[in-house]
Amino acid sequence: MTKITWSMLAVLLALGACSRNAEEAAPTGAQTEAESPAGQSVPAAGAEPIDPPSETTAPVGSADGEAVEAATVSTSAVAAAIAASTPAPPSGDLRNWKEGVHFTSYPVAQPVGTPPGEIEVIEGFWYGCPHCYELESQLEVFERDKPEWIKVRRVPVIWNEITREDARLFYTIDSLGLTSKLHHDVYREIHKNGRPLTVIRGGRVDLAATEKAARAFLTARGVSAEDFARHYRSFSAENKLRQAENLARRFLLTHTPMVVVQGKYLTDVEMAGGREKLFRLVNDLAARERGAS
Repeated sequence: MTKITWSMLAVLLALGACSRNAEEAAPTGAQTEAESPAGQSVPAAGAEPIDPPSETTAPVGSADGEAVEAATVSTSAVAAAIAASTPAPPSGDLRNWKEGVHFTSYPVAQPVGTPPGEIEVIEGFWYGCPHCYELESQLEVFERDKPEWIKVRRVPVIWNEITREDARLFYTIDSLGLTSKLHHDVYREIHKNGRPLTVIRGGRVDLAATEKAARAFLTARGVSAEDFARHYRSFSAENKLRQAENLARRFLLTHTPMVVVQGKYLTDVEMAGGREKLFRLVNDLAARERGAS
């Protein structure tokens, strides 16, 4: 397997559509989707990035490179996407996949949170990433149709203060038990309605305005102000944010979306050859790991 140093990786990641190293600023709270550069989904340049550990050798990877397509919003379009993207049953056959091209292996397998006989599939995502928004509908189909022994886990990346506050919103929703109901709604609010829920002013996150926006978003969808306050800045939320930051480092989640299978394999849309192929690859990697366990 080809390996590259972090200095070389930094040059490659500068090309990533959702990379944390892009130079353009993220949209402010006042900007809409139409006002932002097409496909732009990077954190603000003013936010301090969290650098990956220098002692780790990164597997070969790339930015997802997918052109931003029109968001799937109508019922007929969703139905068409579901019909087109339903993955084939897992086979564990990797003859159509090449390591170093379609996926990479970690130098050392990472711990997983599933018991023996189950396979963990992690999606590293960021609410501000348009490619994650485009992938979400197909990920939901995969989650619905997958075998019971595949366990999907969403992990928000944390690179800086912007991604941290977006991750805080995710863990608030998750703690309330509303992920399946509201996760996609957050994407739609940001990318379809043009209303970012993390507010940037003067190149920094306005924490008070961000909390107000998050509270208004959730209370409009039936969450009480008391429940919001109980979860948004709780000890549990802070602990989950620290864990997510560590996972982004451990799994080398240098752009979004990225997918990790059983703590051993890393891939993304571009490496797999497209969104439909991504889920076929994930199925086959998962089946291979289950057969080897």
